[in-house]
Amino acid sequence: MKIAVIGGGPGGLYAALAAANEAGKVVLFEKRRIGEGIVCGECIFDSLCVMPRPGRGLLRPVDEIIFRGRGSYPFALSKHRPLWMLDRKTWQQDLAAQARSRGVTVYENTKITPAGLSRLQKEYDWVIDASGAPSVTARLYRFAGDYLKECLLGYQVVVRSDFREIWPRLFISFLPELPAEYQPAYAWIFPKDPYTANAGVVCTVRGTLGRDKVDVKGLLSDFLRAEGLTDAVVLEKGGGIATGRMPARLVYDNVLLAGDAAGLTSALHGGGIDLACLSGVLAASAVCEGQSGVGGYQQKLKDYLRERNALEDVTIGKMRTLNFNQFDRLLRGVTAKSRFVRLKTGLRHFNMLYTTIRWFGTKKPAPDWPV
Repeated sequence: MKIAVIGGGPGGLYAALAAANEAGKVVLFEKRRIGEGIVCGECIFDSLCVMPRPGRGLLRPVDEIIFRGRGSYPFALSKHRPLWMLDRKTWQQDLAAQARSRGVTVYENTKITPAGLSRLQKEYDWVIDASGAPSVTARLYRFAGDYLKECLLGYQVVVRSDFREIWPRLFISFLPELPAEYQPAYAWIFPKDPYTANAGVVCTVRGTLGRDKVDVKGLLSDFLRAEGLTDAVVLEKGGGIATGRMPARLVYDNVLLAGDAAGLTSALHGGGIDLACLSGVLAASAVCEGQSGVGGYQQKLKDYLRERNALEDVTIGKMRTLNFNQFDRLLRGVTAKSRFVRLKTGLRHFNMLYTTIRWFGTKKPAPDWPV
């Protein structure tokens, strides 16, 4: 069997590694060099608690996040789900080296166009498209606009400054000045070390990305100014979209979508490395099983995501219907150290309590990870 993978991000690399164990020929195409062009907070939130611990590139496990509404509320996330801070460039380069050692041919600086995808479809038995959003497949099959129906628009910088007050924690600040239509919206500072951090903003947009939409660069400038980071040295900057809704189809002829191309980023927080890796493994497993595996690929992903998405939908609903003072009280309640306060808050927001219990109470089976 001959398998082509488009995209050298987490989803594509995990797909190539998984396929290498089964297929006769696996080729991966990356439009840049592996590990370049990363616009990301660079942390893995293992939302389903199924991922293996990252290897090279892991900077540290993150035990605590500071959430800020009207006040600041520490939350020990590690008690519930793993969270790892990464150097993604090192991590992805190591995954690529492992793929090469297993016989995967990796072509860097090779951009696949829609016409190129058509050629790959003829040359290979299966193509796994992990090219991001909008995907190459979307441009060929003309559904690129589906990614913009509702997505998160983000902009971030990598800065040098003094982050010792935050490090080794992460910091997330919710944005009260944006109306409900742009929620979820928040800013973040994710330190990689005490003096270097990824800082950015993200908010929800729908439809097109015209000039009438929110100015994320301006929001980031305001946030950095408020946090005393106006004079911080900017090392890198960039932006993009993260679509948190799965397209109607994930299979187009002999092409399977994975990662961001499959709309697997979180509609709540924009993270998606864990689901990208999972979908890459499941996509490779599906094509190696043949038509029956491919036919069940999308439903298998939906089964993994059901409880997580239900909780995220409820939380997003709260962010859009509560005023900021009400949302702050909810945030303070769910992060409280007192079990009584947390229960009292849960009873006031019973749909959130119910979906949270289902999410934490449903153990998903881990796939056969290739690394």
